[in-house]
Amino acid sequence: MFRNPWFTSVLGLMVGLILGYVFAEQQPVPPAKALRQGINTAAAQGEALPEGHPPVDGQTAAASQQLRQQVAEIEGLLDANPNDPKLMAAMGNVYFDASRWDEARAWYERSLAIAPDEVDVITDLAVSFRNLQQPQRTIELLDRALVLAPDHWQALYNKVVVYQFDLHEHDRAAESLAQLKELKKQDPTIPDLSAIEREVTGG
Repeated sequence: MFRNPWFTSVLGLMVGLILGYVFAEQQPVPPAKALRQGINTAAAQGEALPEGHPPVDGQTAAASQQLRQQVAEIEGLLDANPNDPKLMAAMGNVYFDASRWDEARAWYERSLAIAPDEVDVITDLAVSFRNLQQPQRTIELLDRALVLAPDHWQALYNKVVVYQFDLHEHDRAAESLAQLKELKKQDPTIPDLSAIEREVTGG
């Protein structure tokens, strides 16, 4: 669930990033949308957030206002381009980042109805379903993503997390981790796996 625990920004920067996402060429998911919300253990929450950080689900008035402005910005673009799947995915990202999982799910599904092979969107939809307490549906979507892109390491990482922490199918978690470690040998951009390996192996 790696789509980056490190983002927080002022409204202008966030809107700029969203619009950049919409109009830029499709890029791989940065290393961690899923990871940020992925491992819902107390230890993982402690590692993902700085000391004193408020809970991710607790929105301040300023955050709510920021969300409304981001939504309005993309709605305006959708008025002019109602069938643009990238705009729909961008709206899903806004709701994802606000931990509004059902809205994120709905927008990702709308995007995929038009562009069904967008692996990054499939992966973020999978994470949304995980946070909606539907781990089996999450696995189905991650498998779909990996059929389309076998080297999509975020999807494979997310399989490790879901099998290990949600479905408690530890053998399958270990199998997915082994595949991920093999992939890392060929892709040095994959981050260190020692923490998740300790969780899976108990080491």
